Amino acid sequence: MRTYIAPIGYDSTRVTRPILSQGIERETRINLLIPTTTTDDSRGAQAIDDVRRMVEQIEPSVEVETTKVPHDDFETAIGICGSLIDAAGGEVVIIFGGGARDIFLPLTVAALSQTNQIHASYQFSDIDGEVRERTLPDLTANAPAQAKSTLDTIRGLDTPVSLTDITAAVNVSKSTVTRHVKLLERHGLVTSETHGKTKVVEVTPTGRLLISRANSPM
Repeated sequence: MRTYIAPIGYDSTRVTRPILSQGIERETRINLLIPTTTTDDSRGAQAIDDVRRMVEQIEPSVEVETTKVPHDDFETAIGICGSLIDAAGGEVVIIFGGGARDIFLPLTVAALSQTNQIHASYQFSDIDGEVRERTLPDLTANAPAQAKSTLDTIRGLDTPVSLTDITAAVNVSKSTVTRHVKLLERHGLVTSETHGKTKVVEVTPTGRLLISRANSPM
């Protein structure tokens, strides 16, 4: 099961293209976010109808729901978007790029605070019309105390960097570095890949933001 959550404005393509790129199955759910007040109800309604027609042609059993989000109450809007993410079933997919900015920002805040519940996020580009996946950083992440120095070392090196190079830059054994890297991976702060016999490590966007936050002046 997959649930799409997407703001929608007057251009249905910003929603349909990302959905089509990922597919629609029988148990798919689609929830379109619309402002409680809009300046042109007819164009907005037409865009919603366009999405419904597209979905019906592919999988008639799938329902397209709409949720009204207040444009003038930021905290309530964040709460509504967060509740939708909480209530969504299966894989939760967030689509950015459509709809009013008044909804885009609360949805972004809610998504960034609940990244552990989001399977993927996609954005329709205003520049070239391409659909791109966006990896959302976990702003609530923290580095394990025992591995923080290793994370700082990795960030200071040219990444991707090998375990051997990390070990050479710190005053601990390679087995300790390996253990730290596994711990940092579990927290989503680094990723690793094995190239032949060499394991290389790279800091994730979440890890980079965490380091920047820790090093910022108070």
